[in-house]
Amino acid sequence: MIRLSSIQRLRAVAALSVTLFHACQWSGQDFAVGAAGVDLFFIISGFVLWNASEGRAVSPGRFLIARAARVAPLYWLATLAVAVLVPWRPQAMPVAQFEPLHLVLSLLFIPHNDPAGDAFPLLVSGWTLTYEAFFYLAFALALAAPLQRRLQVLCGLVSVMALVGLIYHQTYTFGANPLLLEFLIGVGLARLWSKGDLRGAGAGWGWVILGLGVLMFAGLQLGSVRSDFWRPLIWAPPAALILAGALVLEAAGASGPDRVGRPLDAIGDASYSLYICQLPVVCVLKWLTPELSPWIRVPLGFALALGAGLICYRLIERPLASALGRHRRARTLHRHGLGLRPPEQEALAAVDADLA
Repeated sequence: MIRLSSIQRLRAVAALSVTLFHACQWSGQDFAVGAAGVDLFFIISGFVLWNASEGRAVSPGRFLIARAARVAPLYWLATLAVAVLVPWRPQAMPVAQFEPLHLVLSLLFIPHNDPAGDAFPLLVSGWTLTYEAFFYLAFALALAAPLQRRLQVLCGLVSVMALVGLIYHQTYTFGANPLLLEFLIGVGLARLWSKGDLRGAGAGWGWVILGLGVLMFAGLQLGSVRSDFWRPLIWAPPAALILAGALVLEAAGASGPDRVGRPLDAIGDASYSLYICQLPVVCVLKWLTPELSPWIRVPLGFALALGAGLICYRLIERPLASALGRHRRARTLHRHGLGLRPPEQEALAAVDADLA
C-alpha cells in the first residue's frame, strides 16, 4: 500500500483539532468545532483499513492481532499512568475516578459506566477506542467472508449496530451508535480511490473549501449540540468532504508546500501518541495553574500537549511498535516461510505492515 501524504497530514489536523478543543474546554473556552477531529479520525480509519486489505486474503486473527499490537500497548501504558495519578492526586484529573473493576474494563476496551455513571474508560479520551474496537471486530468478521462479499458483510454488521443505537437509545453510549457509520464513509471513499474515481485538482479544492465552510457553519450554529447521538449528522459530512478533497488533490499531484507539509507529516506520524497524551497534559496544567488566564493557558496547554505527544512517539510508541512489528513478522515468516520465495515472503510481511 502506497503511503498517502494526504491521509498522514489529515491525521495531524485531526489530532491537533482535538488537542485545541480540550485545551479550550479546560480553560472555560468554547471550541466545539475541534471535536470534529474525532469524526475525521473515524473516517480515516475506515479508509485506511479497507485500502490496506482490499483484494487481499487477510486472516481475521492476524488482522485483530495487528490492530491490538498497534493500539493497545500505548493505551495501556497511559491508562496505568492515570490509574497511578488519580488515587495520588485526584484533583489533577477530576474527570477520572479509580476503581479496580473500572481499570480492568478500561484495559479490555469493554464499554461500561465509570464510578460517576458516565460511559467513559479511565483514560477518558480512550472512549473513541471503544468504537474503533467495535469496527475492528466487524472488519475481522468481514475478512472471513469471500472477497466479493466483504463489503456487504461489513456494511451489514456496522449498520445493524448503528440501528440498534437508533432504536434503543440507552445502548448508544456503549458502542451501538450511529458514529459507527463514519467508518463506512471512509470505506466508501477507499472504494472510490481504488477505482480511480477521485480525480481533478479543481474539484479537490472545491470539496476541501466546502468541507471547511460547512465545518465552520456547524461549529457556529450547532456547536451547542453536545450529544454524540447527533454528531455524525453534524461533523461527518464536512469531515468526509475534506478527506475526499485531499485525496483528489493527492491524485492530481497537488501537494502543499514542504514548509507546511513536513511538520504535518511528523505530527501525523505522532498523531496517536498526541491523542493519547493531550487530555492528561491539559488536565494537569489546569490543576497546576488554576489562576492562569485562558489567553495563556490555552496556547501553553496546546504546546505542552503537542510536545508530550511528539516525545511519547519518539521514546515510547515508535520503539514499541518497531519491536512488536519485528516480532510479529518474524513469527509470520517462521510459520509460513518454508517453500516461499523471497518476494512472496516480502509480500506476506507487507500485509502485516500495512494493517499495523
